[in-house]
Amino acid sequence: MKSLRIAWILLLGGASIYGGIFSANKLVSEAGVPFIAYTFWQALIGGLMLLVVGIITNNLPKLTSEHIISYIITALLGIVIPILILTFIGNRLPASIIALAYTLIPGMTFIFAVILRLDKPRWLSIGGLVFGLIGVSVLLLPKGTLPANNSVLWVLLALVMPVLFATNNVYIAKVKPPKANALMLSTGLLLTAAVVTFPIMLASDGIYLFWQTSSSTTWIIIWTGCINMVSFFCMFEIIRRAGAIFFGQYNYVIVISGIVWSILIFNEILSFWFWIALASMLIGLYLSNAGTNQSIRELSKKSSQ
Repeated sequence: MKSLRIAWILLLGGASIYGGIFSANKLVSEAGVPFIAYTFWQALIGGLMLLVVGIITNNLPKLTSEHIISYIITALLGIVIPILILTFIGNRLPASIIALAYTLIPGMTFIFAVILRLDKPRWLSIGGLVFGLIGVSVLLLPKGTLPANNSVLWVLLALVMPVLFATNNVYIAKVKPPKANALMLSTGLLLTAAVVTFPIMLASDGIYLFWQTSSSTTWIIIWTGCINMVSFFCMFEIIRRAGAIFFGQYNYVIVISGIVWSILIFNEILSFWFWIALASMLIGLYLSNAGTNQSIRELSKKSSQ
């Protein structure tokens, strides 16, 4: 019971904090910070803060070949490429609309799991995917829902994020990451993301020192490092304490908190069609999570027989 209570605190806290990253990306993009350099610094800051905690508590990330391969693949699919996309489109779409993309992660995961025969078609998951696509259509089709500056193109690019996260989920389910605690895994992932992004930053922007920007932008970049530190640790610890099904609720809180952050910071005025899309996509998220729950229950029954 205590473990579940802690998992709830981590879920509500971690996802609420992570929801702020959409608004932070928009602020940093508007300040003119190169998006590759920004991706590097937020991963490095978060990773170094976790590394300090790891040194103090003697929980340094493991560096076997198995761990390093897992860090690289998961960092690319779950951190580097999604954050590059998030940052690139940060000032091109309202932060609240970008947050909606996270509702599609369970549905996309289901599609890939069926293709790889990790799961079978089930009506709940199909229904979740349908409601998610209806929500996307509601965003794209009616006039006045999106800004006029090639927004459909940017929404389509935002939809690459749930594809990447879903691919990462299926990779984890298929390959099984090596054993390590939440602090080790989150530290390894963020530092690997920084190492991978560093040469790309050098080629694109040279040595970009974020503290030479305005003081407000500097603190926002430090804030995003803190967001990554907290949210990735919470993610692994929630899965350890309560399992993957419970963690599926993380996306609900991310979407809702992302909208709240965008309203508080930018005073975004959201159209009627946005709220229809949100309702449809949250229904889709609920059905997709229910389908995942059903799948795991069936697997548990088979393993106990």
